[in-house]
Order: sequence, then structure tokens, then C-alpha cells
Amino acid sequence: MRMFKKFVGAAMSALLTVSLVSGAMISAGGVAEPLDGTQPEANVAEDHVSLLQPREEGDTPVETEKDEMEAYLFVHFTGTEGSTSDEQIYFSVSQDGTTWKTLNQKKPVLTSDLGEHGVRDPHIVRSPDGNKFYLIATDLSIHHGHNYSSRPSGWGSSQTQGSHSIIIWESEDLVNWSDARIREIARPDAGCTWAPESIWDKEKNAYMVFWASKTQDSWTHRIYRCYTEDFDTFTEPELYIESDVSWIDTTFIEEDGVYYRFTKNEDGSALYVFMEKSTSLSGDFELVSTYSLNGKPASEMKGYEGPTIYKLNGEDKWCLLLDNYGNSAGYKPFITDDISTGRFVSIEGFTSATKLRHGTVIPITMNEYNALLEKWPIDGPAEHGELVFSLNFDDEDLTASVGGAATITANGGTLEYGEGVNGGKAVHLADNKYISITGSGINGTNNPIKGHTSLTVSFAVKCTGKSWLFFAAPNTNEQKYQSEKYLGALWSTNGTLECERYYSNNQGRPSAVTGTVTAEEWTHITLVYRAELTTLYINGVEVGSAASTVKLSSLFGLLNPVIQLGKANWESGEYANAWLDEFQIYDYALSAAEVQSNYANVMLPKEVTE
Repeated sequence: MRMFKKFVGAAMSALLTVSLVSGAMISAGGVAEPLDGTQPEANVAEDHVSLLQPREEGDTPVETEKDEMEAYLFVHFTGTEGSTSDEQIYFSVSQDGTTWKTLNQKKPVLTSDLGEHGVRDPHIVRSPDGNKFYLIATDLSIHHGHNYSSRPSGWGSSQTQGSHSIIIWESEDLVNWSDARIREIARPDAGCTWAPESIWDKEKNAYMVFWASKTQDSWTHRIYRCYTEDFDTFTEPELYIESDVSWIDTTFIEEDGVYYRFTKNEDGSALYVFMEKSTSLSGDFELVSTYSLNGKPASEMKGYEGPTIYKLNGEDKWCLLLDNYGNSAGYKPFITDDISTGRFVSIEGFTSATKLRHGTVIPITMNEYNALLEKWPIDGPAEHGELVFSLNFDDEDLTASVGGAATITANGGTLEYGEGVNGGKAVHLADNKYISITGSGINGTNNPIKGHTSLTVSFAVKCTGKSWLFFAAPNTNEQKYQSEKYLGALWSTNGTLECERYYSNNQGRPSAVTGTVTAEEWTHITLVYRAELTTLYINGVEVGSAASTVKLSSLFGLLNPVIQLGKANWESGEYANAWLDEFQIYDYALSAAEVQSNYANVMLPKEVTE
């Protein structure tokens, strides 16, 4: 038997400085130069005396090394204003930055019963030392309207008679959050406090919080700011960015000491997002003249708002998300490999089962990703069960380390064994050789797949030719087209792994979930079978799901169903040409976090203990 311990030494990231997704910057003297070249009005912030006391040298929070960023968190609200739940805080997560899964069964994660009893435009920032998160949002509910205030309802009045406050939460781990608190930060004559964001200002040693307000001296949206060290007490508001026309939805990203700012121009029919840059949060900003979307100048790409931008993990690429509100199409992604030019090109494949509305994206670690999934599972409360069967071939025989009472049989001749994953042994399924697994006794006692409403099947594989890797059916009878009943995983030499769940009954074949597996390379496969969903994970990463009305009890409700590794029962049989290792069956649906953990335990480097 092998004795292992986890190999310690995962790659560590560069120092965390500020959140990749944050807010706006000030131009010279606190005023942004208008796009039309006219001179701006005097900035009321010039006469403002900051309430922040300068810190002693060395008082800046210490930057610490953090785990490598391997996933993303999207904090947002959803839908329209049709229900009380639409204007609350939702969390969605992704491992590739484009395919998003909404946590908590698509229900809010955080809610506010303060102020307007609704929140919009959430923004999240990670502290400079990486050990804390602050989430702020607009105190606004179009759905509730005047129900929780004396102000009239509607979009118009929400801009001139709206809340002066923001709603705030804080957390040290993304899963345990403080109660919501409300703080008034806008001017007394402000009509609203829209789309608040924050960024750590290294020059001020504090967080700069900024938002859009209409005020009585100018009923156009201008960007205001204040400072805070703890998101509890704030300095007095001051004018931050001004224009002759309304500007809203400011956000930015820092790269190599340059701050890139994105803002929506609300000038009548203009309604587009433009890009500027500066080397200081309190410095002069200039337009990025080469900024474009699909080769078109920003001013020609109308109908977008709510920008958020983040760098793709491990790549020199940046993703700019723009809410295509003009077509009610939700967020659309644009990618650039040179942020300094601002030349963005749209990409396909940005998907989410939930409508993502004005929010922000931050990179997170895999530990944080897994903790979020565990706290707020995508598919509801986590299931519980156990490993019911495990076969690893290390002793070059068919003795199961778990579920040994099952009957395991080698078919087609003597099996060949060779090097498996992490120094163990694997079995070579080739030349019509395969393994069958059934329960013992006439009633199929100890059958690892019988009697369960959900299942997880996982294994490591190295494919060398077309292969049926895993096959489970009610019996060993030949399968017939459009009347087939089985679970199966078939790898083809073009690299496609097709995972099927069929109970056809002459009514056509249900859809399958597919992924890509490279030939001659050890790969970890996990198949999670829930009541109405089959999900495929490759190397711990979810690659797709397929809905199904086929219950496992319908497939395996007979006395003693069969599992076959290396053969499917089509005609005289379809076989495998592959190496197989670490075959496991669980009697419940593993969560995404558990799948990732299982992959790590099986596949990641280990060292032998003494």
C-alpha cells in the first residue's frame, strides 16, 4: 500500500496591491477636462480640508503574499425591478472569467432592509494586505419606490430626491459577512448617490470612495469622492470629476503604475463609455485616443453602461464588460492584449444562467472559490454521502480498497499493469480486455451503483485510442438504438469525451455533455449524476452540464446492474485502448469544491512519507 502526504509548494502569486476592479480618478485640480475642450467650472473640492490625518511612515497596511488567483467572483444584482429580490446582492463565480455560475440557487446572498430596502450597483474591493473585503452598493429600490421613504418613486425622482447613503458589508473570507450598515456620504443637497466604488489610494493611505450625484447647483451627474480607513467613518464629500454633461458609472484598473478609467457619457443621445489614463489618482487624465470596440470609436458604440474590467488570471489579457442596456442584452465582453492601447474586441462564449446587472469582478484564489461554493452551493444544500467503491490497481490485482464485497472480474484475458498516477499502478484496457463490477449475491447486494438517487463517478485516464472508459447498464444485454438504457463515457481520437445518460424508450436519444481530453496524457474525469442533471469535470474544472429526466432508479432499479470499465454493450462490444487508474464511486453528488479536492488528492504531486 502506498503512503503519501500532500506535496507542499503550490505556486504563489505576486504581491497583492489593490483590487483589480475599482473606481475613478481625479484630474488636475480635481476637475476632469471636458471632452469638447471647454474649460471646466471651478472645483468646490479645492477649498476642502481633508479630515484625514497624515500617517506616520510605515503605517500603510503591509502587503502580503497570497495564493495564486485562479478564479473570479462577480458581485452583482439581477433582472429588472419586478420583484424585491432583483435589487439585492448576488454572487456568481467562474474559473475561466467567461462562464458564470450563480451561487445560492440563484437567490440573493446579501440583502438590505435599510434605507430604500434595496441595493444596486455593488462594488467589492480587497484590502491591500489581502485579508479583508468591503462591499458597497447604491441605496436604491425602484421596485419599492416610496414604500420606505417619503420620496416619490420612479427613475426621475430617484436622481433628484434619492438617498444620500450607501449600504456597506465587510468580510475577512468572502463567506462570513457583517450585518449591513448604512452611511450617509453625499452632500446634503444631493439628489442621489449612484454606483459607489472604492480604491485604495496609496498617496492618501486610505480608501477613496466615489460615486455619481446630481446636486442643486448643477442638475447633471458629477463624480464626488470621500475617504475612509474603515468604511465606518468618512470624510466630507468633495467634487471629484466634473463635466458640462452628466458622467456616471466610473470604474478603473491599474496596470504598471498607470490608472485606466472608464466612464459613461450621459450627454443626451451620446450614451457611450469612454477611456482615459493617468499615473496618479489625483493627477491629470487624458483620453486614450486609440480606445475602440471592435475597431470602432467609443462614441459609435452606444447603448452601453456599467463598465467593469479585470485582468485574466495568468494572462496578459484584460476583459472589459459593458452592460448592453440599449438592447436589454446584459453584459457583453471585450478583450484586449494591450491595455495601454485600449483596442478591445468582442468575444463569444460569455454565459450565465442569471441576468448579470451592474456589478464588479475580482480575481479570487481556488480556496476562496471552493469556500464560496461550499457556503452557497449552486444547486442547493450540499448532499452528504460516502465513497462506496475504490479501485486503484496498485497491487496489480482487482482488489477494491473500498467496497470490496462487490464482484470484480477481468474479462478477455490477463490484464496488463503499468505506471499510473503519482507513482502507483494503472491497468491497461486494450485488445478487448475489460473489467466488470457487480454486486454480490442473487439480489445484487453491495452493488456500488444500485439504490442511489445521485452518484459521482471519477477516474484517471490516459487514452491511446478510441475508448469506452466507463459504462453502466441494467444488465449485460446488447444495447439497441433508441431503446438504450445506460450511463457511459466515450473518448474519440479527435479528443472529444462524450458522457451519455440514456433511457431512450424509442423516443430519441437525450443530449450528452462533452469535453476535450488530450491523448497520451493523464487526465482526471469526474461525472456527477444528480436527479435531473449530469455534470462533467475535467481536472477538477467543470466543463459542462446536460439536463436529463432520466432517474438513476429507472436505469438501475433491477436486481444487479453492471459496471464495465473498457467496454460498452453495443452489438458484439465496443472496447477501449487506454490506461485507467483511481476509479471511484460515491453514493451522492459531490459539490464543485469536493470535486476539486478529489482531483487534487488523486492527481497533484505527492511525496512518499518515511
